[in-house]
Amino acid sequence: MIAAAAAGALVLLVALVGGLLLPSDLRRGAALVVAIAALVSASSQSVPDSVRTAAVVGVVVLLAGAAASPRSWLVPPPRATVAAGVLFAVLVVLVLLRAPSTIVLMAELAAVGLLVSWTVATASARDLLLLVRGLVVLGAGQALLGIVELTVLHRPVPWGYKVLADGSVFTSANKILPGDLTRVEGTVGHPIPYAVFLAVCLVVLLSRPRAFPAPVVALVVGLLSAGLLLSGSRSVVAASVAAGAYLLVTSDRSGRVLNVLVSVVASVVAVWLLLDEIADGVSILVASGSWENRVGAMASVPGLLGRPPLEALLGSGFGSEPELYARGLLPQGGFTVIDNQLVSTLAAFGVVGVLALVTALVVGFARTARVGRAVLLVMVVMLFSFDWFVWFSMSALAFGAAAWAPRPDVAPGTPARAAHVAIRQDFVHVGPTRAGSPPR
Repeated sequence: MIAAAAAGALVLLVALVGGLLLPSDLRRGAALVVAIAALVSASSQSVPDSVRTAAVVGVVVLLAGAAASPRSWLVPPPRATVAAGVLFAVLVVLVLLRAPSTIVLMAELAAVGLLVSWTVATASARDLLLLVRGLVVLGAGQALLGIVELTVLHRPVPWGYKVLADGSVFTSANKILPGDLTRVEGTVGHPIPYAVFLAVCLVVLLSRPRAFPAPVVALVVGLLSAGLLLSGSRSVVAASVAAGAYLLVTSDRSGRVLNVLVSVVASVVAVWLLLDEIADGVSILVASGSWENRVGAMASVPGLLGRPPLEALLGSGFGSEPELYARGLLPQGGFTVIDNQLVSTLAAFGVVGVLALVTALVVGFARTARVGRAVLLVMVVMLFSFDWFVWFSMSALAFGAAAWAPRPDVAPGTPARAAHVAIRQDFVHVGPTRAGSPPR
């Protein structure tokens, strides 16, 4: 705890100094990039407890300072942040009622999720452009680390593989690529959230390609795609395709029909050429333990709803999965991870928790910008394949994307004054503002 407090104080000092050096309309963007870098690097279960605690405390302090920074621009009403606040309020109450020993973890998740959401919601257009660039750079760095991990070091950088209770390490084979390769995970701590992070960076880049020169876009798209394949996560590849399809059909009207037509023809040709490989892949997937476990998770829903009424409504408690496995209410195939966030939420927080989570995501999807919807599509698809809520990095990406409300587009290099000219009529002041702010 002393180390965590010292790290938090250091980050606060750096944030204060940075706040004095950076223009006000770049402070939130810079803080978000640093926060996400810290979360994807030092908040997983592979990280020593002291380092993980220090990273979370530092992120909370940094984002709190950035979110409180004075600003002079208008932003849309932060409805997604309000919905996220309701979700976390519900979950905190349920934790206090059903599993008070887990309140520290839930409080940390709530603090990170809400601060990321609020910081994105109150960010300027230049902040968000900086966030786009920062995410793409971080994603490219993670993809490069994955290549180094596979070809040179043969272990994740810098923490190594997660050590399980029996002393073994968690590794798994890549079922996408040939050659019995081991799945890579970068610094994120697991191949699936590693792949989710790369997918998020990819769709952010595809939604804002003008943030980089065209050759850089092409290079980074290839690099991120390679990282996705090296992760071995078929579900994330499917989520990326869904997000890419959304970006395609919502592209500029002038080229939308041509883009869709070319993509459909290319997809048909690819399926025809790779039909045998696709059939083999589907057969391997259906026969795999991961498929059986996810199907088993969905099959456990009636049993979870059949618990005593109060337990079905409010859940069995945060962290109650071992008890539910012992009671036979979760899949009995020997794999004690649910890998379905909706089922996990139903198990721990009951029907009330599921409704609160779905409502927060729906409100976010309805209010967010095109880039936020593409990211949320990735996270929504992954609801059915991974328990991402308890991963700080994943929940931060989800709630940040939900709060990414539309802003006037800002071209790279736009001066601050020009960036603030375009103001939507439905934008309102929320939070602290500087003297001389535009009228409401």
